[in-house]
Amino acid sequence: MANPKDVERQIPGLNQFLRDARKLEPQFNKELRKGSVEVAQHVVERAQANASTPAERLVAKGLQARPDRIPKIKVSSSRGYASKSRPNRSRTADAKAKVIDVFFGTEFGGGKYGAGNPKPRKSYRDGSTVGGGYTTQFRPHRGTRGYFFYPTVRDEGENIERLYAEAVERVLKDFGRKR
Repeated sequence: MANPKDVERQIPGLNQFLRDARKLEPQFNKELRKGSVEVAQHVVERAQANASTPAERLVAKGLQARPDRIPKIKVSSSRGYASKSRPNRSRTADAKAKVIDVFFGTEFGGGKYGAGNPKPRKSYRDGSTVGGGYTTQFRPHRGTRGYFFYPTVRDEGENIERLYAEAVERVLKDFGRKR
């Protein structure tokens, strides 16, 4: 989730609204969570549609809309990631690859420090090493631009605000009728 100050800059008064909502009946917050899940699910579906490579599509399937009072998306920490070079069935339980393990490489790319797979800088007697490996299994590094998820969030920004505002208005309207 973004920094609360950044969210407040985007939607002025949101933090105060959430503080006031906390004081209302639990049913109000429950309905607000349902509305925010709908908005987050919209973003998840758009991100899944924007995923272009097989690796991106596998990772995008691990995106999940989570119930919170503001739209929240998380990456599954338990969903397996199918590796063709070293399948999970040949790994120990602790070493099985998960979607969350490759999310950032798939989203932002790899190979930031150059192509190839150089030798580690230092090798210790116990077999552990430091450095080496440039994550060339991912697309080229793009900094903070991203490939499928963050561009979707940026492109859908105004739509997200509109959908969230509609959800809040709907909850306020329904809550006012029940009182």
